[in-house]
Amino acid sequence: MKIAILGGTGKLGLAFARRLQQTPHEVAIGSRDISKAEQAARKAGGAVLGMTNSDAARWCDVALVSVPYDGHDSLFENLKDVLRGKIIIDATVPIDPENIFQIKTVSGKSAAEETAAIVTGANVFAAFHTISHRVLRQVEVSHDVLVAGGPTGKAEVLDLIRSMGLRAIDAGQLQIAGHLERMTALLLSINNSNNIKESGIKITGV
Repeated sequence: MKIAILGGTGKLGLAFARRLQQTPHEVAIGSRDISKAEQAARKAGGAVLGMTNSDAARWCDVALVSVPYDGHDSLFENLKDVLRGKIIIDATVPIDPENIFQIKTVSGKSAAEETAAIVTGANVFAAFHTISHRVLRQVEVSHDVLVAGGPTGKAEVLDLIRSMGLRAIDAGQLQIAGHLERMTALLLSINNSNNIKESGIKITGV
């Protein structure tokens, strides 16, 4: 598959690119600024491509989204037509800028549900909220990745995550996405309280 990391020039996007280079999939980093995308692609190495977000969204089969929440709605409003019918994996965490241990969205729903409301006809999933970009860069390390979304396309998403050397856990429908996003705030609090940076979630009995 062709995987586009939209808004992929930051730490999380580059970590996704590193993981994805271990898979058979084609990978592109997208940005509003083509020069930043190309620079990030060079930094990621391998055969990673650099594109504008618009070109990457047209090119891809799966859009993996790693933008800050304040750029979330504008990204999807601009790309909603080209992303219809595609798989979107939304890793956005809507952290409240006034309290990093809480999440806050415009609608009161999860960021991923807001994505689904904007990009009608796409298969939207929430995932990667409980794994640090530091862990993602360590390609030999496996963590659990919880995935919320409907049945269409979910098998492909779970297989993609497994191909990245991670343990994919089906967490249910998209309506559960808000709980996954809140887990990031929980892990930030755990990190803060224990003076660590890489706490994660492990699901047992599955």
